[in-house]
Amino acid sequence: MPKIVNHKKRRTTIAQAAVEVIAEQGLESTKLLDIAGFAGMTTGAITHYFSDKDAVLMAALEMAYDMMFANMDQVSSASDHTFYDIVVQALPITQESRTAMTVWMAFYSRSLVEPEVSCHQIATHARWHSKVKLELVRHYQRVEMSAPEDIDDVCEGITAQVNGLIIRSLTEEADWPETRQRKLLKTYLTLLGI
Repeated sequence: MPKIVNHKKRRTTIAQAAVEVIAEQGLESTKLLDIAGFAGMTTGAITHYFSDKDAVLMAALEMAYDMMFANMDQVSSASDHTFYDIVVQALPITQESRTAMTVWMAFYSRSLVEPEVSCHQIATHARWHSKVKLELVRHYQRVEMSAPEDIDDVCEGITAQVNGLIIRSLTEEADWPETRQRKLLKTYLTLLGI
């Protein structure tokens, strides 16, 4: 009897392996052979599920973003969360989020020269912006305040703050522990009156 293979699970396993390899070795040093080894597969198995290395790498980027959004959604489903509790999920304060944000940062420079990656980054930023805006509106409703007219600009400012914290903590890990990242995010949101 032929072995039944869960193709979706295999694709997920490969993408997760790619996330780990990219976070450990960097984007440019990542090879299909490394991903296959981490996934416990052959490179032939990987090419059965993905058209080429770039397709695997894009799946890894998508998975990194999905991990962050899943964490944000999980927090926002709790009844006693704050806006800060949701946004802090983007910071590299756990090993999982550090890995995801390392992959995000690795792809950012690639987006400057590769239109497909650039389009993906722009689309993901729009997804992030929508989530932040939705949660910010909910925050203002909970505290019974009107949302500011320039809420999109407020969201962009929050994004810039979060991106800055991500970059600093990934490039200067010893100087940017979780406590410092949390403190600076909270201070920024307090300055905004959030």
